[in-house]
Amino acid sequence: MRRSFFAALFAVLLAGMLYPQAQKNNSKSTTTPTQQSKSFIDRVLDFLSISYTPGAQKGPASEITNGRIWVVDLKSGATRALTTAGNYRSPIFLGGSGDILALRGNDVVRIPSTGGDGAKIQSIEGIVKLVGAGGNEPAKVLVLLRNGSVSHPRVALLAVDTGSMTDLPYDPASSEDLQFVEDLEGWSRSYGQSRVYTKRQSKDSLAGTVEWSDVFLAVPGRQPLDVSQCDGVNCGQPSLSQDGNLLVYVKENPNS
Repeated sequence: MRRSFFAALFAVLLAGMLYPQAQKNNSKSTTTPTQQSKSFIDRVLDFLSISYTPGAQKGPASEITNGRIWVVDLKSGATRALTTAGNYRSPIFLGGSGDILALRGNDVVRIPSTGGDGAKIQSIEGIVKLVGAGGNEPAKVLVLLRNGSVSHPRVALLAVDTGSMTDLPYDPASSEDLQFVEDLEGWSRSYGQSRVYTKRQSKDSLAGTVEWSDVFLAVPGRQPLDVSQCDGVNCGQPSLSQDGNLLVYVKENPNS
């Protein structure tokens, strides 16, 4: 009887010692670490499939507001106008094709690689800029929109096929986020080791000094190349194709 009593007491004490440890082990087995969501900057960089150094993307805003769309074949140097009308801005290459998306007022238009004035996809009130198509999601485009009275624009993803819009919110109190948004507003952009940007040019004429903006391409080991050579007419708003072989830009109407 006494032996049974001590055996039972030992079992109770042992259970008391093991129960907290079992709870602890069970807690470890059922609790998974919280996965931090990606930051605004990382989400945009992943979408565009580019790297980023704060401030490195920023460049002078293009002097041009709108004009005709031109394309340069960077391998041959051949340049041609895609549109006859001069009311386009912010052209980019649509992923998965040679076609180009551009803005015409508030309209998003698709221009075939063969040229022509394109077809309206949809109208978006307050759209400011097409930044670029997704590296892994070619049917989506990163866009900037006016954000009420706020000085910095709203950032969103536009689904080209459906017209749906998904906001990419950022922290207006974050200096890093605001710096990045300002860089998205600029026209200087790095694509791997290549960099595209606009630069002011000037020359003397009988009427005085003539100034304009040209589009330049910089690659390692070479002098920056003036790819637009607009010679007295403002050119800007450049964007590279996904394969890096073509560059699109806007050339201002001479009489505008």
